[in-house]
Amino acid sequence: MEETDPTTSLTRSNLLRLETSELLSESTLHIHPPSSLSAPIVHVGEERAHWEVKWSPSVRKYLHHVHHVLSSVGSSDSSGGGVLSPDICKVEGGYRIPLCSDKFQKHVNSNNDKGDNNKWEFDMPTSLSLIPIGSLAHLGNAGLTNRHANGNNVPVLDVAVLMEGMVGGKDYLNGRYADKRNILATHIAKLLSQKKHRSKIGAVHLTPIFGDSRKVGLLLTPPTDDDEHKTNDKKRKRSQVKKTRFRIRLIFGMKHGITQSNINSDDDSDKEEQWECWIPRSRLFPDRSNNRSEKQTNATSDNGSSSTPHYTNEIAEDLHYVSTTKLINSTIVSLVGGNTVGNASVVTSSFHETLILIKVWALQRGFLRGHDAFTTTTLAVLLVYLYRTKSIGRRMGSMQAFTAFMKFWSETDWLGEDTLSASTCVPSGACTKAEVVLQRKVRMKAAFVIPEEGRTESQTIDCCEQSRLYLKDVRGGSSGNETLLDGYKLHYTSASSNFTVCGSHHDSPVLLDPTMTINYLARLSPSFVRESRAEAHTALVAIHGHEREEAGGGAFRKLFLQTNRFWTRYDAYLRIPMSRVPKLVNAGSKKKRPKDKGGAKSNDNRVWGKDIDDLGYNESVCRGVVEVLSLALGERITAIRALTSGNGDIRNSSSEPAEDTATECIIDSDQYLAAPIRGTATNHAYGADLSTRSPEPPVLGLNQRDQYMVIALRMDPNASRRIVDRGPPAEDIEGSDAFVSLWGEKMAQIRRFQDGAIVRAVVWNTPSINSSRAECTRYSNDDKLIGGIVEKIIQHIVEQHFAYGANSKLASFELRNLVSFIDGVTSEKPSIFSDSMALHKNVILAFDSLSDFLRRNSANNIDIGNGKQTSRLGLPLSIDEVEPLSPCLRYSSLFPPTPHPCLGGVSSVSGGKVSGVVTGEPILIQIRFQTNNKWPSNLNAMGAAKCAMLIQLAEGIEKIKTERSSSEDMASFDGPMDNTPGYLIIGYRGYAWRIVVRADQELRMLKGLKNPTQEAKQLQKSLINRHIRGSMHHSLIHAVHTRHPSSSAVVRLASRWIASHMLSDMIPHEAIELVVAKIYTDTVNDNIKLRLVASPPSTVMAGFLRFLQLLFSHNWSREPLIVDPQSHISQRDISLIHSQFDVVRGPDHNKGPAMYIISPADYDGVEGMIGSKLSGIEEEAQAFDAEKDSVKVWAPSITATHPERVVLSRASALAKCSHDHLISCIMRGDGSSNRWTAVFHESSASLTSYSALLRVDPNFVIDSGCSSTDANYDIGTTAKTSEAIVQACSPFEKSLQKRFDGPKELRMKHYKNLVLDKDTLLDWNPVKSLVSSLRNKYHHYAVFFYNEYCPDIIAMLWRPTAFVHESFSAMVSEFKHPVVHHWKEDILVVTNTDDVLYEVGYLSKDIVTDMKLLDDKKQKTADEPSRKKSKAREDE
Repeated sequence: MEETDPTTSLTRSNLLRLETSELLSESTLHIHPPSSLSAPIVHVGEERAHWEVKWSPSVRKYLHHVHHVLSSVGSSDSSGGGVLSPDICKVEGGYRIPLCSDKFQKHVNSNNDKGDNNKWEFDMPTSLSLIPIGSLAHLGNAGLTNRHANGNNVPVLDVAVLMEGMVGGKDYLNGRYADKRNILATHIAKLLSQKKHRSKIGAVHLTPIFGDSRKVGLLLTPPTDDDEHKTNDKKRKRSQVKKTRFRIRLIFGMKHGITQSNINSDDDSDKEEQWECWIPRSRLFPDRSNNRSEKQTNATSDNGSSSTPHYTNEIAEDLHYVSTTKLINSTIVSLVGGNTVGNASVVTSSFHETLILIKVWALQRGFLRGHDAFTTTTLAVLLVYLYRTKSIGRRMGSMQAFTAFMKFWSETDWLGEDTLSASTCVPSGACTKAEVVLQRKVRMKAAFVIPEEGRTESQTIDCCEQSRLYLKDVRGGSSGNETLLDGYKLHYTSASSNFTVCGSHHDSPVLLDPTMTINYLARLSPSFVRESRAEAHTALVAIHGHEREEAGGGAFRKLFLQTNRFWTRYDAYLRIPMSRVPKLVNAGSKKKRPKDKGGAKSNDNRVWGKDIDDLGYNESVCRGVVEVLSLALGERITAIRALTSGNGDIRNSSSEPAEDTATECIIDSDQYLAAPIRGTATNHAYGADLSTRSPEPPVLGLNQRDQYMVIALRMDPNASRRIVDRGPPAEDIEGSDAFVSLWGEKMAQIRRFQDGAIVRAVVWNTPSINSSRAECTRYSNDDKLIGGIVEKIIQHIVEQHFAYGANSKLASFELRNLVSFIDGVTSEKPSIFSDSMALHKNVILAFDSLSDFLRRNSANNIDIGNGKQTSRLGLPLSIDEVEPLSPCLRYSSLFPPTPHPCLGGVSSVSGGKVSGVVTGEPILIQIRFQTNNKWPSNLNAMGAAKCAMLIQLAEGIEKIKTERSSSEDMASFDGPMDNTPGYLIIGYRGYAWRIVVRADQELRMLKGLKNPTQEAKQLQKSLINRHIRGSMHHSLIHAVHTRHPSSSAVVRLASRWIASHMLSDMIPHEAIELVVAKIYTDTVNDNIKLRLVASPPSTVMAGFLRFLQLLFSHNWSREPLIVDPQSHISQRDISLIHSQFDVVRGPDHNKGPAMYIISPADYDGVEGMIGSKLSGIEEEAQAFDAEKDSVKVWAPSITATHPERVVLSRASALAKCSHDHLISCIMRGDGSSNRWTAVFHESSASLTSYSALLRVDPNFVIDSGCSSTDANYDIGTTAKTSEAIVQACSPFEKSLQKRFDGPKELRMKHYKNLVLDKDTLLDWNPVKSLVSSLRNKYHHYAVFFYNEYCPDIIAMLWRPTAFVHESFSAMVSEFKHPVVHHWKEDILVVTNTDDVLYEVGYLSKDIVTDMKLLDDKKQKTADEPSRKKSKAREDE
């Protein structure tokens, strides 16, 4: 990496500062001053307390209506009287909300027994207070942005509903308080949704707060003018309809107070706090067990495993809504000097701007507003800590503060896992002692306390009354002398890791308020912390410029503009059925769950579910799935994450959701899921018996009867193919038991390894027992292409621990059947066409054998007398190198060639019919002779010498074949030999080879010309492109495909996609390879943290989606695409490429190649590299010094002429549609069906967009399975009648079989020992030749489209320039006729479409059977207006 000079760094930082300033100006809401400054007379409800948004008075007016309704709660005339009970939440089939307390269970039992002894009823609160919290209450509305910076969603404003009364005694135990609060929320929802209030209140929905199903709130959507005039003014203009500007979320909590004496004392003196709350302070300690399913034993309580810190924190959360808002506001006041009314700097403080930047950054990554994600308040509290600890200074700008936040979040060891590594522990999948891991994590884990104003963090901890009480408490400090902060670290940490089996997964980061009673980060799971830390580290790298930048790839775009959310971040996605998860099993329950398939005998070894009392049922299942899969997969994956809300497509979020959903609750949304309280039937009801409830995923799907949790994985492409998981040593009984509890007795068998170790191990290279099921068809190379071993492990773990029942759907990767287009299905007796990788390897082995034959037999080692020697092939010069150029020699041919029996291949048929043609192109290779000065010095003579070399090579092979004493296997050479002036085609080992000669002396001769003609320049350019750049390109792409096995499959699938849309030969195959190489090599990082988020795709599905995304998202007109897998291009050259690109494009950005791709070989003088051996004399070869040569010119070679702009534009639009459709299939769970195949189809509507369609004779169409319009993509079966075997067959195998069989009319009999008189036709591609002829002759008039793999249709589209009136000239009078109307001087002729169509039909008469004209241009395009004017004059 080259060092960046200070000037460049300063320029980058200044540019980033300017760009962020523009972003802030466009994202920030317009803030208005307080009422006292804005207007002398303020009406009631319109007053402003501080600088705030313009519609804040409307919010207060709306809240006034809400408060008026709530004031009747508890009165005798309210709908519920003064008493509440769970029956308020009853609906058909169960209850509207989940209720889980012990009193609720007794209430249900009393209803079933028809007795009133245990009927649960309680009084309503004595009063309810509406207190704005969050961004609505922050000074200057900190955190509020306009819709563009809010995911295109209406702002949701939080308002706390604080209760007095209703709770007391021991309601903090066993979920009683939560149930009371949720029952009250349901009652208020019914009250607000009454018909008499709808005109003022609008729509009312129940919603989980922060994605927590145990915390129910209300989402209120104010009525609009359209709602009020819906019946009377249906024709009202849309522009006049008042849009929804905000929504209100009511969050229910309890009033409490902390009063302090000695308020005016010095900072060093203690402030004595007086606790005024319904819950004792000691019950908020993290070691307390406030939610017990049944009585715990003393032994369980002593070890701390029964503590419920998350449950306790949820109660504390309800006590701190107002205090948290005051904490944030006091920090803002301190930053603006204490003047919150008259000082306009309140609205432009760095705190506000930094919070907006962090919010946008998190929003683009799906890290905001979802379950298990940041909230705006969480981000604000983190900023408060950084400001109060002086990590962010008051004078820092917003970008500096943003950088400090990213540094703090990425470098802090929130989970205590940074010191845990595979080198210090046993291999993944095995286990170590839980106590060791727990102690290490607690020791290294970071925990923080927000300082009080005027105090440091340590002083705040020392003076905290909660901390003192914890030390005095008889149960405080289970380790003897731990502090309260140590207690938080201990109880928010579990032994769960990549090396330990643990049934509890309650790890969370710790950030406490100054009273040390609430942990603001308790809701964040380990998977979120790991992923967000890695993203924060990536942000730091982008800010500091530690990576190579290209145009359009600057820090600002990567930080704030690029959307990289859940559905585009990972390699594989799968769904786990929630209906099959074991029912509510908690840590203390004596209920037996279904016996483990693997033989786990007791609940003590459960790998999840021991934290249900603490986390809740849904969260325990979610974290359990993620952490257990993470343990089982180990280093095979680099990231794993469950889908949460807040990951919708920002671009497609509609501005006005439907009334019955209010927040776009489809598969996911940028808002929380919400259910209407009235107006629609209840789609989901919670059962009264907890043991009958199934867990809910964080995001519900469309069909709520069959819910799935979506899990995403990012894999390590190398480690994911590891087939063995070894357990701990046999003497480690505890570890072995844990290993068996994870994998099951059947899978974790005792095995002996070559190193002598006898351990339990799991082996994954055996056929899966579920391989016959349709949703998990196994492909020959699925381990390399889709992470097949990872999929097998997940399926086993899910069935072992999370999905009981034989009828449960197998958890399989979405879009996995994309591989059926490029690979065959594995079976007991696979066919020769089932393994695409093996087919490629066979071609490469044949190439190695052929190149070895040519080098050995061209060596001059035969003495012919007179001191002269010759070679067996009779060549005057020996062959130094044989270089591959064909795509099939670098694993990127969609249909790799198969050995033909008539070309020296081993035949599997005797007496049967074989193809009389070779449908694919011959395999292109080039030979280079030894350096010699006796080459001709004339270009014509040089061409003749090359042709003579090829003729002599063919004769030499024939001569060796006739020698009976030859030790060579000459039977491999068979079939005809076609010799042309430019190449030689031979058959060897069943393959057709096209051999060309690379003569470096010819290139030296052309380069030495002083005044070369245009023909000489073109010849030199073509020779350099074919021989030098072609060889360099092959080496570059082959290295990428070798390092990333799935990359070659992505190239093949992309080729299939391009051909399916009839763009064959219009986008060079080499360009596709370079685009894919860009995807796989630009994200390669040695940094572990960067690898977590910026790793190359490991599956075909992810790689293909990124290919489509790059194709449509790259700004081809304004940015070059630089592909440099091995960092051969220096930073100086990158700058030079950009400057030369700007010159070529011109001021209008419409000149030069449409697809501007630069690779390391695309500069002038590439032929002068030492590696090319161009000079012929080694000492004359000179390296090209990039630093000394100031006139180095970079220009595209592969895409210099193709694709055209119209083709690239069409391909980009198709890529956008295909990408969105595939993402939709993943989101909807349609990946296992054939809905995804639509991206490989041309619809009938798209065919009508062409000008003419030419129907090809079916006899020339070999493979109809690749048709663009009518293809069957199902995985069918093929029967072998001789062996009575029926097995699955993929579309790839079917197509390859048809290509091997060839055209029906050209098949011929084949016998082992009989030489046929009829030779095999090589390079048989009649339709491709026809299209090439049409394009060469008529490219000025039309564009021709076809599908090379199934050329059943040739489409023709007229160019707009073909119908421009021109001046007459005898030299260019072909296909012209006079202008009939509206002609002018020197504009007399126009294209005669009839002549062009007649010529096209004549050239294609032997191949095309029918022509359908869809757009008859003729004269109407140019002359229709003039004819209309002439007709009008005649009428007058």
